[in-house]
Parts: sequence; structure tokens; C-alpha cells
Amino acid sequence: MDWGNLLKKGMEVFSQESNANDDVNFKMNKPIDPFPSYYFIFNCESAEIDYISPELKNVLGYEANEYSIGLLLDYIHPNDQPIFIRHETKALEFCKQLSADLQEKYCVMHNFRLKTKAGDFIWIQQQSYACEVKDRVLKKTMVIHSNINNFKSYHKHELHFIGLNGHPSYYNIQDSFTLYTKREHEILSLMVQGLTSEAIAKKLQRSIHTIRNHRKTILEKSKCENVQELLVKAIRESWV
Repeated sequence: MDWGNLLKKGMEVFSQESNANDDVNFKMNKPIDPFPSYYFIFNCESAEIDYISPELKNVLGYEANEYSIGLLLDYIHPNDQPIFIRHETKALEFCKQLSADLQEKYCVMHNFRLKTKAGDFIWIQQQSYACEVKDRVLKKTMVIHSNINNFKSYHKHELHFIGLNGHPSYYNIQDSFTLYTKREHEILSLMVQGLTSEAIAKKLQRSIHTIRNHRKTILEKSKCENVQELLVKAIRESWV
């Protein structure tokens, strides 16, 4: 079945037993965003929230004056609090390794359970972006909280560093994670493709000694015992 016939078939199926009122009800009852979300602007200097979007009430039920960074940890599920702190600590370590021009090129993402005003816990996906950098110093971040409670496959305590505009992403970060430089990432990508040190040196027009030093550093940062373990981990955790 080609694309045209598929569209025609779809029109036939969805036009059956439909009327204008059904269309109106559908538009009124279906949420526009499958992930109801709110966001806030976190001031890194004052460690306070500068602004929080009104959607907070729709997602968690709180008013803006009932929500703060100080209260956020209290709202997190007790079992998730140490995981949240560990992930935020790893995120800070990651950001410290980034040069100033890369601060706005990454999104930090992890999931946890958050308490609503009604007393229930729902799964939240947190995304954090640098939204203001001055004099090469991060001043403010935008933090987005999305309700993913209905998406069971997302109910995992995982930490991801998502590269924007073509920058490499790092998924399911473990405690041993260390950020690779652009050159190291390039060499690791070629290693995963099966290229030898000699082939990499020729491709990048670098000396074999330089490539071997990079490979040694890459292995050390990975905390792996050997290159085979490194390549398996790089593929499994989508480092390349």
C-alpha cells in the first residue's frame, strides 16, 4: 500500500460514524501536550527561583508561593532523594568540565517521583538547560518538569547528558563517567568503527604516538579494564 492509498484508507476509517459534535468533543477533551509540564528559572547565584510558570498548578496542584528550591527536596519521594542528589552532583561535575562556549550546548535529564498537593507521587522528567551565561559564568538555568506518570517505560532512575546541535550525548551515566574532549570522542568513535591506531592516525593526520596517548587517556577515563570492555560500554551507553 503506497502513501496515497494509506491516507485514503485512514480517511475512510476515521470518517465512519463521525459527526461535527464528536469533533468538537475531541478537541475539547484531548490534551494538547501528552507530557503536561511547567518550568522555572533557577538563579545560580542566589540559589532561588526567579520565575515559575503558571502550569505548576496544573501539574502538581501547588501555587507559586508554595514551591521553592528549599521545598523541592521535601516534595521528592524519600527513596528518590539520595538518587536525585547523586544525579545533581554528577551534573555539576559534568558542567564543570565543559568550556564556557559549551555550557549552552547540553541538556541534563533525569527522572524521579514528586509529590503533588493532593499527596500522590507522580513520575517527573527533569530537563535542565543553561539559559543565561555572562562573562563565561553560568548565571541562570531553565528547569522543565514534565509529568510522565502514564509512560511506564520512562519510570527509571537514569541520568543523561543530551548534546544539542550535533554535540555528543551521554546516556545512563554511571558514577565512573568522565567527559571526553572533542578529540577523544572523535578517536573513540573511530575505535568503535573498528579502526586501528595506525588507521586513525592516518585518517586524522596525527602521529601514531599521539593517537596511542589519546587511547590510553580514553581507557583511563572510562574506568574499564581493557579496550574490549571500553567499546562494549561505549556502544551500550551511547557515548558515540
